[in-house]
Amino acid sequence: DGNHRLTLGLIWTIILRFQIQVIKIETEDNRETRSAKDALLLWCQMKTAGYPGVNIQNFTSSWKDGLAFNALIHRHRQDLVDFSKLQKSNSTFNLQQAFNAAEQRLGVAKLLDPEDVNTENPDEKSIITYVVSYYHYFSKMKALAVEGKRIGKVLDKALEIEHVIARYESLATELLEWIARTITLISSQRFANSLAGVQQQLQVFTTYCTVEKPFKFDEKGKLEVLLFTIQSKLRANNQQLYQAPDGQLISDVNRAWGRLEKAEHEREGALRKELIRQEKLEQLA
Repeated sequence: DGNHRLTLGLIWTIILRFQIQVIKIETEDNRETRSAKDALLLWCQMKTAGYPGVNIQNFTSSWKDGLAFNALIHRHRQDLVDFSKLQKSNSTFNLQQAFNAAEQRLGVAKLLDPEDVNTENPDEKSIITYVVSYYHYFSKMKALAVEGKRIGKVLDKALEIEHVIARYESLATELLEWIARTITLISSQRFANSLAGVQQQLQVFTTYCTVEKPFKFDEKGKLEVLLFTIQSKLRANNQQLYQAPDGQLISDVNRAWGRLEKAEHEREGALRKELIRQEKLEQLA
C-alpha cells in the first residue's frame, strides 16, 4: 500500500530473522542466554579487545570514528589494514578505508557510506545490518580454516603412510637383491688349492655368518615392523589394507631367506669336507 514504514519494518524483520538471530557466541559461561543484538555486540567487543581507541558499547556512536570497523578487519586480515597509522580524528578516511577494504578484498557489500555513520545520530539498524556481514564473512573464514586444518591432518597422515610404504618396498627390494647375490656367491665359489686357502675361506664364511648376516636379519625384522605399522595406520583411518607388490610379501622374503640358509648349510658342509681333505693331503705330503 506504499507505506514506507511498514516496508522498512518488514525488511528489518527479514534481516533479523535470517542474518542476526543465527549469531552464536562462545563464552566461558555457555549457560548465559543473550539476544541476537547482544551476542553480536559481544562478538565485536571480543574481536576488538586491545585495539587502542576502540571501545564498542553500542551500534551507534561507538562506530562513528571508523576505528571499530578497521579493528574488526585487522583482527582477521592484518594485511588489509595498517591500524597503527589510523587517527581517531580522521573519521571519514577511517570509514572509507574500512568500507573499501571490506568490499574490494572481502566481497562484503558496501551498505554504508562514511556520512551515514559519521553523523550525530547514526542509524542503529543500518550499522547492525552491515556489521552482521562482517560476522558472517569472518565466521565462514574461520570454518574454512578449521576444515582446511582437518583436511591437512588427513593429508599428513596419508603422506606419512605413503612414506612408510616407500620405506617398506625399498627395504624389501634391497634385502631380496642381497639374498639373491649372496646365494649366487655362496653356491658358485670354488675351493682354494691349499689348506691355508681353505682355512681362509672358512674364516671369511664364519665372518659372514657372525657379522653380515645378523645385520640383514635385523633388516628382515624391521621389514615386518614396517608392514605392521602400515596396516595399523590404515586400520586406524578406516582405509583398505596395504597389499605389497608381487615378490615383496613377507612370505616371499621368508622363502628367500630359507633358500639362503639352505645354501649356507651346504656351503659350510662342503668347506669342512674340503678342509679335512686338504689336511689329509698335507699330512701325506
